[in-house]
Amino acid sequence: MKKKILAATLLIVYGIFLVKLLVFKDMPLIRVGVLRLNFGGTHEGPANLIPFRTIFPYLLGEKGWIIAGINLVGNIVLLVPIGLLVGFVFRNMTWKKTIWLAIAAGMVIEGMQTLLHVGIFDIDDVILNGLGVMIGFGLYAIFPKPVQPMGKRNILVAAIAGIIGIAILYSVFIYQKSPVSIGFEAAVENGQPAQLDQGTGKVVAGDDPCNGTGGTGQIIGTGNKTITIRRKDGVVQLIHFTEQTTIRNAAGPVPASYLKTGVRVTLVVGEDQDGKTVASHILICLTPG
Repeated sequence: MKKKILAATLLIVYGIFLVKLLVFKDMPLIRVGVLRLNFGGTHEGPANLIPFRTIFPYLLGEKGWIIAGINLVGNIVLLVPIGLLVGFVFRNMTWKKTIWLAIAAGMVIEGMQTLLHVGIFDIDDVILNGLGVMIGFGLYAIFPKPVQPMGKRNILVAAIAGIIGIAILYSVFIYQKSPVSIGFEAAVENGQPAQLDQGTGKVVAGDDPCNGTGGTGQIIGTGNKTITIRRKDGVVQLIHFTEQTTIRNAAGPVPASYLKTGVRVTLVVGEDQDGKTVASHILICLTPG
């Protein structure tokens, strides 16, 4: 009974953690080379109701293997403990019931994001979250039988430790194989306050949103809710943005009129239902003087 209470407590606590992390995006800003990924804040846009529409580009490496790992592995691994703990709390759990639980878990997470206007409903996230739940229950269903002498409490601890270990090893592997630097920093950055040149009106001091990297590329053209940039690798790319796109410089949020030819920017982008590249965040790099 004590073991069941322990597992139930862990399940509730971890559920709260998932809501905080996956629904409200309460996580630090992730820096990957010149790209800074801010998953916090609100994100709104058209829902993705087509299965595997966002998964396949990640599997093909179209958005980079690091970003693919963060999105695919993260959405799976984070739900593994749910399937594992449910097995310990509800001893009559079956694979059929687990499938329904897996679907429900993903739908609840995506549904809460949509209803609270803090995220975009993506059926692929439901699939990945559900897969994580199934893997977790698989660990519970498979491992206890051949290692029964260990006791279910030890199995529970070992399984959770194993999940954490796998996640750490994967992160280390990605870091070592990656040609770019990876880091984490607070979503709200601290640094010297922004200052304006009284003559030009430009920001000349303060936190550089691009972290001194010079950004993803330089704007070479502007249009109606679009900018054209020349990336550091020489590729010219058309970027769309919406009313929900966050645009900021060293002084804070700014209007789209600040996106002018010659300005260097760092982008966080994705694709909409029409396959257009849409920026969720545009960070204007600090250019002294």
